[in-house]
Amino acid sequence: MQKKSAADTVSGTLKTTMGFLILGAGATVVSDSLGVFRKMFEAAFHIQGVVPNTDAMAAIAQKEFGTQTALIMIFGMLVNLLLARFTPFKYVFLTGHHTLYMAAMLAVVLSTAGMHGWLLISTGSMILGAAMVIAPAILQPFTRKVTGSNDLALGHFSTFGYFTAGMIGKWVGSPEKSTETIQVPKSLGFLRDTSVAISITMALLFFAIAPFAGIPYIEQISGGTNFAVFILIQAITFAAGVYIILAGVRMAIGEIVPAFKGIADRFVKGQSRHLMRQPFFHLRQMRSLSVFM
Repeated sequence: MQKKSAADTVSGTLKTTMGFLILGAGATVVSDSLGVFRKMFEAAFHIQGVVPNTDAMAAIAQKEFGTQTALIMIFGMLVNLLLARFTPFKYVFLTGHHTLYMAAMLAVVLSTAGMHGWLLISTGSMILGAAMVIAPAILQPFTRKVTGSNDLALGHFSTFGYFTAGMIGKWVGSPEKSTETIQVPKSLGFLRDTSVAISITMALLFFAIAPFAGIPYIEQISGGTNFAVFILIQAITFAAGVYIILAGVRMAIGEIVPAFKGIADRFVKGQSRHLMRQPFFHLRQMRSLSVFM
């Protein structure tokens, strides 16, 4: 449909495949670090725990649900286009990695519910495609107020949280006072780096459960390495794994999303709102940082 050359087609196919392979490699790194955290957590509290991280979840899910995830993602994007073409919801979801995460989650959840084969894929695709237009439509009144126009929408699957925050914001605080006017110390600027923030977060989690797991136990599973050094290495290893996963996602999505956008521009008639989340950080950097902290 886009009339790309054979060279571009081959390059895009190889990069997409390579991106998913890189994603799998990152999943292995993350799994190893989470394995250590799980052992410490179980030793400390005698219960099983998990780290809720979408990057890690999607990557690990690829090992068992790779085919289902890919097909749900592809057909879900097609459902998105059909809904944008034939319904009043003119939203084209371009936050590709979130589409991937949601497709992985649907594959796992629907499989757990007993669905298999094309029933799983078709059901997951319809749910994903519907979510890709309904979720941003719910947030559009708030998005319009932030951006000052109706041309951009928020492509993110945390709709319930954003909607709740928007409703609370209507009744709490003063519109004249904005976090955008606050001067943040340069010493906190490092928190804007995702890898650094993840490293610090994981280190805090490791150190928080270390006293309960017991230093002797930690040094036992570390092979004699000092517990503090071992914890720091595991925290940074987790962040490195997430970085690898994101690199793979960026490579794969970097080929899929432009193609999807090009098809959408030709297929969806009338005004369509292209959905991404990155521009919103630049519009409200201080607000994003303060909420994260």
